[in-house]
Amino acid sequence: MRREARREVLRRLKSVEGHVRGVSKMIEEGDVTYAEVIQQTNAVFSAIRRINTVLLKDFVEERAEKEDVSEELIDDLLKAIERVMK
Repeated sequence: MRREARREVLRRLKSVEGHVRGVSKMIEEGDVTYAEVIQQTNAVFSAIRRINTVLLKDFVEERAEKEDVSEELIDDLLKAIERVMK
């Protein structure tokens, strides 16, 4: 994994960790609706999907550089990843 991707993934993971702690605290303190908890857990899922997108993009770019793949193919693959990970 390249340095930039590693930093981005770690930053996002720390954010997810904080968000999960926040959801736990909401539940512990009570007086929270199911809808509020579900909204927050969906936000966690979205954040994890974004982490996976960063990882997949980095993988494609790293492999493409090693294999001397055309920029056009790289762009097509990255666009496909974006579409699938939304």
